[in-house]
Amino acid sequence: SGVGTATSSGDVTVATADGGTAGVSGAMVLKTGNAGNGNTGSYTVTTGAATSGVAGAISMTVGSGTSGTGGAMTLTAGESTAASATGGAVTVTAGKGDGATAGAGGAVSISAGVGTSDAGGAVTVASGVGTATSSGDVTVATADGGTAGVSGAMVLKTGNAGNGNTGSYTVTTGAATSGVAGAISMTVG
Repeated sequence: SGVGTATSSGDVTVATADGGTAGVSGAMVLKTGNAGNGNTGSYTVTTGAATSGVAGAISMTVGSGTSGTGGAMTLTAGESTAASATGGAVTVTAGKGDGATAGAGGAVSISAGVGTSDAGGAVTVASGVGTATSSGDVTVATADGGTAGVSGAMVLKTGNAGNGNTGSYTVTTGAATSGVAGAISMTVG
């Protein structure tokens, strides 16, 4: 877009046109090319730094539909076929609060969808399957407290029920076919 030497720069809009009465709107593809010998190009989405204001947000939203299941959003890291190499990681990190006073870090929230006339969506956190060896670990922990603070609390609870039973809470280790089943340990620090 054009530079605004005194005020704002121009917007940039990349969009496909609306579909007609008997068609669909066009697809949009943003991708880097393949590489025959070497790394493929990276894909970066970044908003600019704001000197005297708030940096711009990045928003990805699936549109609503009037029939069928809502559109899915999938975030998948890359596969590696190299010997002794691991697949790509997926990292979600909130922003740092770097203010001189009371600069709290940003929160990370994962919520399933609301069901207005049926059950709400489920949230599943699972480690990867090890088809030849062990499955991955799952760690849920609060960070250590700083020099003048305490560590964060951890709450595992089921929701309230206005008419009916509340959800149960189950802690179970898996069955061991040729070994000892895992123990359950609760320890006060």
